[in-house]
This record gives sequence, C-alpha cells and structure tokens, in this order.
Amino acid sequence: MMQGSDPASLPLRDIHLPDPVSWWPLAPGWWALLLLLVIFVLSTTYFIRRYRNHKISALYLAKQELARIETDFNINQDKSNLIKELSELIRRLSISIFPREESAGLTGEEWLKFLDQYSDKNEFDNGIGRVLIEAPYQADPEFNSNELLALIGSWVESVGKRRGAKK
Repeated sequence: MMQGSDPASLPLRDIHLPDPVSWWPLAPGWWALLLLLVIFVLSTTYFIRRYRNHKISALYLAKQELARIETDFNINQDKSNLIKELSELIRRLSISIFPREESAGLTGEEWLKFLDQYSDKNEFDNGIGRVLIEAPYQADPEFNSNELLALIGSWVESVGKRRGAKK
C-alpha cells in the first residue's frame, strides 16, 4: 500500500462556506429606488397641501382685498370705482375657487344667478346686487354702498363655508 493513502492522514481542510449574503448595506439599485420613493412621497404631500391651501388662501386674500377696497372707498367715495373693484374681486375669487367652466363665461343675469347660488339670500338677482350689472353703464350710479359691501362680504364668507364643507 502506498504511504499516505489513509484519508485521515491527508493534509485536507474542511470546506468552509462563505458567510450568508447580508441585506445591509443595500446595493446601489435599492438606494436609488428608496430615493425615488422618498421623492414621490414628499412631492405628493407637497402638492396635496398646496391644492388644499390654494382655496383657503384665495379666500384669505379675497377678504384682505375686500377690506382694502372698503378702506379706499371710505377715503375717496368713488362709487364707480367701488363697483369695478368689487366686480373684479368676486369674478377673480369665483374663478379661483370654482371650475373655470362654471363661472368664467357668465355675464348679466346668469352671473347674478350664479352668485345667488352661493349666497344666503337672493340679493344679487333681486336686490342690491343688481347694481353689479347695471352701475357700470351709468355715469353716476346711485346705490347704498354699505349694503353692497356687506352683501359681497357675506358672499365671500358663504363661499368659504360651502367650499370648506365640500373638501
């Protein structure tokens, strides 16, 4: 027999398996996927908050603008300018809050009926609000400015409450 043919005497070592693959640290592809997921969640949160706050900020800015218009009117007592600025304010607010197709193209009686939909009373179509479509064509319009300012103020508040309830 050959010397060293005994398996116990051979200079062999045991087989050592490599360590199992660890899940950490992540491979570069997983880091990229994680980064994309974080960017997606943050941008979605940002746009949702921006969308919700847009309507709130439009109402806030409209209230500030209404206060400025009232202050300017108290100083200069120009009723023609008051009508122009109030009409512009409620038109801009309605376009900001409601879908553009719903309010942007309305004029005359249709505009007043639209305003009455979001008002507590029918003061636009049958009351002081009619001055919004009649006064721009008069040289020196006559109307109760305090009533009109109160009506526009209540309309802005009413729109804010109703739109806030639908969210």
